[in-house]
Amino acid sequence: MGAQWLRDLVWAAFTILLARHSKDMLGQIMLALSYGYLVKTVADIGLNEFLLSTFARREARPRVLLGGVTWLKFTLLAAALCVVWIVTGAQGYTPELRLIVLCIAAGFGLDGVSESFFALCQARGRQDMEMRIRAPAAFIGIGFGVVCVLLSASPLVIAMYKMLESLICMAFACLALGRNPLAGVGFSVVMELFRRMKRGIVFTGMSLCAMFYNKINVFFLKRYGGDGAVGSYGVAWEVVEGLTVLLSGALLGKVIFPLLAQLWKEDRQAFKRLSGQTARSLWAAALPMIFVLCVESDRLLPLIYGQDYRGAATAQRLLTPCLATAFLHNLAAYAMIGMRRHTLLFLFYLSGLVVNIVCCCLLIPAAPLEGAALSLTAAKVWVAALTVSFFQWTVRPMSPGQWGLLLAAALSSLFLWWGVALVPTLPREAAELAGLVPLLTLLWVWRPPSPVERNSAT
Repeated sequence: MGAQWLRDLVWAAFTILLARHSKDMLGQIMLALSYGYLVKTVADIGLNEFLLSTFARREARPRVLLGGVTWLKFTLLAAALCVVWIVTGAQGYTPELRLIVLCIAAGFGLDGVSESFFALCQARGRQDMEMRIRAPAAFIGIGFGVVCVLLSASPLVIAMYKMLESLICMAFACLALGRNPLAGVGFSVVMELFRRMKRGIVFTGMSLCAMFYNKINVFFLKRYGGDGAVGSYGVAWEVVEGLTVLLSGALLGKVIFPLLAQLWKEDRQAFKRLSGQTARSLWAAALPMIFVLCVESDRLLPLIYGQDYRGAATAQRLLTPCLATAFLHNLAAYAMIGMRRHTLLFLFYLSGLVVNIVCCCLLIPAAPLEGAALSLTAAKVWVAALTVSFFQWTVRPMSPGQWGLLLAAALSSLFLWWGVALVPTLPREAAELAGLVPLLTLLWVWRPPSPVERNSAT
């Protein structure tokens, strides 16, 4: 989490400086990031979840498996970059924009390659090693981007930040491993990996569906709204995504998921307790953030990114439900993977992709910015409703009383905010503080137990 938070803080500084420098330039970088996430997904092909589960259960020789996966990812990365170059040409992008996209996409693809090593770290409880690698790589790479923005460098030079970050990360990972992960891994090892991956091909489908329904709206937005609209959407989404990753991404993916995969096999009661505590804590953390973003977007975005982004406030409000859906869906999805309900989870993701494409086709042409935000939110809410419902039905991490307390806190917040806002003599801040009281109380009640409390309960 420390490494993730450091990277997010440096990244926030980078995007703020870039947004204030040029909305169109920010839009180009955000468009390239969308391609980059897709290339990373193709290079990864869902192998990280497979590796985490395999490493956690200690079912294979980790170094041999790591080498085979690395060869496979490099091959897929090269193919994905060729496709990106062809697609950007077919879309009529300028030569400079195509190079920007290719540079950032290559950096993200290399991230996908190095994720294999970090999966081993996470499964072995060595998140400290991951932090010592990721933190300096992010600081140097994104710091390079910040310096380039301050020096008013060209977008192509700025885009080099991602390649620098990824190459440093891979170099440090090889040093920590003590060997070249490709050394001694031949064609037979890769073919054996293919045979083993037949049961894990569903991970590939899940990753592709999830990444496409998260990023495809940006391509529609570029077509109907241009670089400026992509930049406005980018700042609205950056705040939401930043909070999501800051509080849940590192914790769920790198700490909770390996524990769930192990506990489902060894101790079902401990699995239920961990799931329940995590679900309550995530709900309690999500609601105050959603409330603050909804009521303060019109002042928050101009304050951070500048007055040019005042029009993105509505888009950010439409995106705020993604905070809750990301928290709870990620937990439910990781639990389903730990329970080996991969096929059902893939069908949920596939339905989300269909919902997203339909919404993009219907909403974005009429209202590009708001339609892009609403399309993503609709897809995420749909998938989260499916995964969380299944999780609740099978594991029952939260009791009916806890669900009732959650609903009561949310309704109390709305009524207090609305009631105080009707008083004309009071400033808007008074209504917002009143609305926060029930949500912060719930956050305190559902805070994670301390080690002393946990040992006492045990």
